[in-house]
Amino acid sequence: MTLYLISRLLLLQLGSLALGVNSLSPLGNGKINLRHLQDRAAGGCDALSTALPDHVYWPNSSQYLNQSQDVWSQTCVMTPQCVFEPSTVSALSQGLKIIREAGTKFAFRAGGHMPVPGAQSLNDGVMISASMFNTNNLSADGSIASIGPGQTWMEVYQWLAPYGLAVNGGRFPSVGVGGLLVGGGMGYFSGSQGWAVDNIVGWQVVLWNGTVLEVTNSAQDPHADLAWGLKGGSNLFGLVTRFDVRTFPATSAFGGLTIWSGEAGSDVLSSLTSYMTPGGGVDDPNVHIDVFSGISFNNSVPTLSYYNIALYPGGQAGPTALENFTAIPADMTLSNGVAVHESWTAIPQQLDSFSTRALRNLFYAISFEATAESISLYNQTIIENAVSMLSNVEGLSTYAVYQPVSKKYLQASKDKGSNVLGLDPDVDGTFIAGIILSMWKNAEDDATVLEFSRTSAQQIRQKTEALGLYNKFIYLGDSAQGQSPFESYANGKNLQKLNAIRSRYDPDSFLENYLHRGFQLA
Repeated sequence: MTLYLISRLLLLQLGSLALGVNSLSPLGNGKINLRHLQDRAAGGCDALSTALPDHVYWPNSSQYLNQSQDVWSQTCVMTPQCVFEPSTVSALSQGLKIIREAGTKFAFRAGGHMPVPGAQSLNDGVMISASMFNTNNLSADGSIASIGPGQTWMEVYQWLAPYGLAVNGGRFPSVGVGGLLVGGGMGYFSGSQGWAVDNIVGWQVVLWNGTVLEVTNSAQDPHADLAWGLKGGSNLFGLVTRFDVRTFPATSAFGGLTIWSGEAGSDVLSSLTSYMTPGGGVDDPNVHIDVFSGISFNNSVPTLSYYNIALYPGGQAGPTALENFTAIPADMTLSNGVAVHESWTAIPQQLDSFSTRALRNLFYAISFEATAESISLYNQTIIENAVSMLSNVEGLSTYAVYQPVSKKYLQASKDKGSNVLGLDPDVDGTFIAGIILSMWKNAEDDATVLEFSRTSAQQIRQKTEALGLYNKFIYLGDSAQGQSPFESYANGKNLQKLNAIRSRYDPDSFLENYLHRGFQLA
């Protein structure tokens, strides 16, 4: 350690003593001013640069700009003091020790897809990029894919497709591996496979003190509690650098993206109602759909459209589970169409146009049981509120997204063991995990869009509660700032267990106090 680094750390420690806090006290809680936060960030970056110069990037460098700005929502672009991009687990371990010693706030970015400010970057701290953790390995028998968190799902799918294999991951090509695989994961194959986390059999994790653990899903593993916590517990317990995931055969598939004009809305929602009815398409574990309505404005004049993303594995054209949707004349399908595709990966590839990172984005999660009445009121509430609250927001598109979660989906999850999300097929049954999704252009409209989302979700909750159709489940991957997904899991019954796991693996509360994340435990 250089003399400069030693003197820098001594100054940081003296600053902590002068303010009456220790090196592990939380920052940003009113006890430490902004200047001290900046000094700690500068000290942490200086220390990282001295010890690991090939892994640290400073403002205005091309790599800093690439990593700090390559997040899915412009609301999440921040100005870290430096970007730390380790290429090995040992470098990450060493860097995390340095960050801890310097008392620096930090964030961990995988794909950067969660549109919650502070979830993957921060101001006045270290942004750790997982971009270099992008290697893939397939076991000799092809049953386990070991994948790095710093890549997109499209990259993983295209790697596995020549083997005739797939894993259950993200649906949009730009979704990152790391965030989805610690948050739960809705996928094209969830009807038969459960949540994406349910197929993970092993993790490589770097803990708060730099210790690297190899954790398995075995009940005999000494870290079986951590394995459970990593199946939906986000990055509460450590930074995951590798996931070992079960594969399954996947080759051709029927499906694609269909777009209808607003006039088809009643037919689309009626088809969704039939699909969600017991005995409808939702009971076929092989089928996947995502229905959504969208509203945009041109000179404050609204335009309404309806969409469906469908996938059914195999070479069958127009399967019965999708017949209500395929019967509606489409106004538009993408260039490679709704058809049988030689490779199922053609279907997520169609969604590339929705993967722009040039706009501001917001998700807001709301869940409910699906009936004709709840489906209609969900759609109507979002459309009416968008017209009254968002018509002057430049570049706006807002979507009411319907994500079916079936009883068979939850049973497949339960059959593979429990996870943090805590949904029970016999209690929760079949329901819609909805997203109020908005995209817009300018920062001055951020508060307006958030207020629209909150207002709409509150009204939908009140209306579905009155009908006995509200579901408390708030999926972390689709949540907005101010929502509390962990408190919704198993109606809050998992909080005590999660706190116990965190106490064991983060005993000094370093990650709790210093790691920026989308959502706190409680």
